[in-house]
Amino acid sequence: MRALNVRPEAVTLLPLGITYTYPTPPWPQIDRWLERLEVESGLDANLLPTNHLASPLPTATDLEPNWQTDPAMQRRYQRLLILGEHLLSVMEAYYHRVYQMPLLSEGTIQTGAVDTDLGERLETLRNAALQVAETYFQLPPRGNAIDRCRRIEQAGWERIFRQDLATEQPVSTVARGLADREAEEADLRMWHMRLVENFVAVTGQYVRERPTAERFAETLLILRDIVCLIEGENPYPRPKLGPQVAVVTVGEPISVSDRWPTYQANRKQAIAQLTADLQTALEGMI
Repeated sequence: MRALNVRPEAVTLLPLGITYTYPTPPWPQIDRWLERLEVESGLDANLLPTNHLASPLPTATDLEPNWQTDPAMQRRYQRLLILGEHLLSVMEAYYHRVYQMPLLSEGTIQTGAVDTDLGERLETLRNAALQVAETYFQLPPRGNAIDRCRRIEQAGWERIFRQDLATEQPVSTVARGLADREAEEADLRMWHMRLVENFVAVTGQYVRERPTAERFAETLLILRDIVCLIEGENPYPRPKLGPQVAVVTVGEPISVSDRWPTYQANRKQAIAQLTADLQTALEGMI
């Protein structure tokens, strides 16, 4: 925004939203991946409870008119929630056992409030994973999860690609071996950051808020990414569940020039407000 003081042109941000839809809901592919993730996570779909803590789906939407009346849809949703909750419990136990992190236990879940509790547990798990990496890199836990991930990533790259080793000066095999060990340690700690990057996109109510095939598939693929990371595999490229259509939405222009007086009075507040307005506009197009 500082350049607005010397440039005569008006500056405007135009929000663009891109969403992907399935012309035909890929339920067979979704079911196959759901079953595969259940097996890899140690769940048996035949033994899953038919009356889980999951509350019923909200009123059916025009996009998916049979969610409320189709038992298969209800069952599929319950299996997705059970899978997500199971993975969450497994990771809570891991961070508590290995790193002694204080995490919400499964016993804190209250009947009828699963989505809320899942959100709280996810936030606690994200914070625990980031703390493990931040402690190793000696970083303060400042900002939101995305900011913390970027600082961890930067610290990791600095240890993996050390500038003092980039010169043409000869390096002994012992020094090179220790540098390699340092890089390996940094990469191991960055694993926690990569895990959080996937968990950032998970909420306890995403599918319930709008129970479409697109949201179901996206949540399932996020869980699949997490399982791949836990198993030590690269989650990309993602599997294709079916043909998709891209829809581009153009939002209302946001004037940056009009905010110059506010920027002069309070730079930090002006930037924060512009960022918040842009985020609101983009979220409204999803």
